[in-house]
Amino acid sequence: MDERLEKALAFGKYRASIENRRKAIQRRFETMLIVHHNNGMFNADMQTISFITTLVDEGREHVIVIDTKMNPIDIDDLKGFRNILLNAYFAATNEFSDEIKKLAKARDVRKAMEW
Repeated sequence: MDERLEKALAFGKYRASIENRRKAIQRRFETMLIVHHNNGMFNADMQTISFITTLVDEGREHVIVIDTKMNPIDIDDLKGFRNILLNAYFAATNEFSDEIKKLAKARDVRKAMEW
């Protein structure tokens, strides 16, 4: 087999493995954003955090919130729930950022090898 063809095939496999790794990192991030609270399942995304923060800012302490499975869930301690959401969000985004940076370095190594 021609050396150029071998390099092209190796690079194609490399790109596929990078893309597979990126998708796995994204799935892990999405999984880390899931929060279980009071028998409900919530996403610790910006929309949910903003909504709960708005309720806290209005002075509410006890509300019923609809979870991701369309179940009404009683939330007794909104500030505590907001902290749980924020902790999950920051843990997920920090890990996501670290993994993406590692993936970028892997690309730089391949580029330095002149593939």
